[in-house]
Amino acid sequence: TVVENGWLLHPVVPNAVQGSFIVSRSGIRKLLGLLAVLLLITLLAIFHQLGGFNPVRIELVQVDNYHMVGRHFEGSFRSDSIRVYFNEMKSLVLQGKVEGQPVIIYDQEPDGTRGFSRSFIGIVLTDNDASPADLENREISASHAIRVSKDAHISVMPKPEKIAKKIKCFSEQHGVLPAGPSIEIYMPNNRLVIEQPVFLNE
Repeated sequence: TVVENGWLLHPVVPNAVQGSFIVSRSGIRKLLGLLAVLLLITLLAIFHQLGGFNPVRIELVQVDNYHMVGRHFEGSFRSDSIRVYFNEMKSLVLQGKVEGQPVIIYDQEPDGTRGFSRSFIGIVLTDNDASPADLENREISASHAIRVSKDAHISVMPKPEKIAKKIKCFSEQHGVLPAGPSIEIYMPNNRLVIEQPVFLNE
């Protein structure tokens, strides 16, 4: 803006310059779209790397009962106690004090309104002679189980509702009956295996 002979004059913006502003706004929209596509590709790559696209395996396996040690819990499934107990079991395994794998058993699934659950957080033993005296013992008798597994990080495992549906369909197709609660077995490298003890129809 300039003053000439007492008049306030506004500079004239050439059409080419005006057009450049329009192109810039359009370019920003294209850039945002490109960033969204790149973000989606990145998320899919991470999902693939974690094993998210790997198939879920479900099979009937033979087992030799489940001998476990751990702690019972009653209360909100959001309670820090569950995490504390689970970390305690992981530490016992990692330190070599107990031979086995950490497990969680939900005797009562979390209630949808209150979040109340009854569960057992412990270790399924591979050596029945090694068990700390301050832990509770638990045994589930079973000769067969439906095993659900996936070669993937636990974070990309199907939701519990989907796994329960798969187990139900499999048991109906193979003529077996669920026997008690399912057992979540936490394997090394953040892998999760779920085993549902069953009765065979003979």
